[in-house]
Amino acid sequence: MVLPMKRSVPFVWVDVFAEAPFGGNPLAVLDGSGIPEEAHLPLARELSLSETTFYLPPTTPESADLRVRIFTQAKEIPFAGHPLLGTAVAVLLNGRLPFRAPQTTVRLETGMGVVPVTVTGSDLPERAQFSHDRISGPGTPLSDERLAWLSPALGLSMDRFRTRVELSSASGERILYPQVVSGGARQLIVPIQSVEEIEELSASYRDVVVAEKALGAELGILSFAFRSPPRASEPVRVRARFFAYDAPNEDPATGSAAASLAVYLHHHRLLAPGQALEIDQGPPRGPIEGAPGRRSLLRAFCDGTTVQVEGRVREVLQGDMRLQF
Repeated sequence: MVLPMKRSVPFVWVDVFAEAPFGGNPLAVLDGSGIPEEAHLPLARELSLSETTFYLPPTTPESADLRVRIFTQAKEIPFAGHPLLGTAVAVLLNGRLPFRAPQTTVRLETGMGVVPVTVTGSDLPERAQFSHDRISGPGTPLSDERLAWLSPALGLSMDRFRTRVELSSASGERILYPQVVSGGARQLIVPIQSVEEIEELSASYRDVVVAEKALGAELGILSFAFRSPPRASEPVRVRARFFAYDAPNEDPATGSAAASLAVYLHHHRLLAPGQALEIDQGPPRGPIEGAPGRRSLLRAFCDGTTVQVEGRVREVLQGDMRLQF
């Protein structure tokens, strides 16, 4: 039996930070003007993605093109990187806003203010970047007492959370510690000594919840390791994984955490202004035995005042969603 159609709303499904098809972080983007606002969170839960966005007319049309609401499966959040980039590309793909190649800027009104997203492409929208100045540097390194919350969350002993970084210059080496940083959202940045240990992290989501609350990380924990010693003459390349209490599966790409990591590395003089940070993020294995993990490539920059994050956005499908409520 066919149910009567109550309403039809445009939607676009994109993969953000996806260098290859079916990589990156999936995002569903819906026209929120045709959906009651009280239904936004239940619909995001129904779609079961890490985030879902709804675009609406802006409250300040003179400074923004659209207002965007961002939902995890648990709650609405004021800011997140991959939803902003994916939403900007989606509204250009479906014609809600015009794309003028090779570059168009979409001004998105978010819970932390208006964020401009620059979208580029030779014919269709292909890549997107956001930049903003709402950053704050690392807080005090965590004490051993507070670090104890991390061990069960990530499955590593406490001594693995102090990382010695070999430098190519005469300055020798530097020791990094876990610290809370904000590149738009407060996140805990955790340096790990080796890529091999990053691959073997086994997060306990129950303990991630406890650690986030105890350590003041509002939106998750990013662990990373350098692929090679940082050099001023080339991009800084890292392997990273991200865990958060409201993401039932490991997040394959986290734009806000990329921003926070860029702020962290710039603070420690390991990322110079104009130098690219290249982040290979995602789980090494899929949720089903034998399945590969989703991998993503994010690029970030920080000059100490502003932070910028960019990546490839791939359209997966689009159409009209028929809602039966």
